[in-house]
Amino acid sequence: MKANLLILLLTIVVITTAGRIKTEMLTLDSPSISIKDVNVITSDTCKVVCYTINLYSPSRLCEFVAIPNVSEHDTVTTIEFSDHARRATVTYYYVVPRNNDSEHFDIKFFLKDNEEGQNVAELTHSL
Repeated sequence: MKANLLILLLTIVVITTAGRIKTEMLTLDSPSISIKDVNVITSDTCKVVCYTINLYSPSRLCEFVAIPNVSEHDTVTTIEFSDHARRATVTYYYVVPRNNDSEHFDIKFFLKDNEEGQNVAELTHSL
C-alpha cells in the first residue's frame, strides 16, 4: 500500500515537473526581449532610468540595440556579443535630458541573433 502511494506521488511530481519544463522551453523557442525591472532614480539635477533586461536567442545572441526617442545627442546604445551566449541579462541606464519638457519618452529595444542577422525581437517601453 505504501509503495503504491509512493509510486503515485512520484508520478505526479514527474508529470508536473515535465509540464513546467515543456512550457518554459516552448516560450523560449523564439528570440525574446523581456524587461525584468525598471528603476527610476531622480535627483535635483537629473533623472536616470535603470532597465534590467533579459535576452534570449535559440541560436546565439549577436547584438542588442537601445534607441531612445528623446535625447540631447545621438544616444543609440549597441552591445555586441562575441561569445556563444544564448541568454544574457543587460543593465541599461538612460539619463533623461534636462531640457526634456515632456514627462513621457519611449525607448525601443532591438535584438539580433546569429542566424537571422536582422532584428528578430523588438520591444518598446514607455515611461
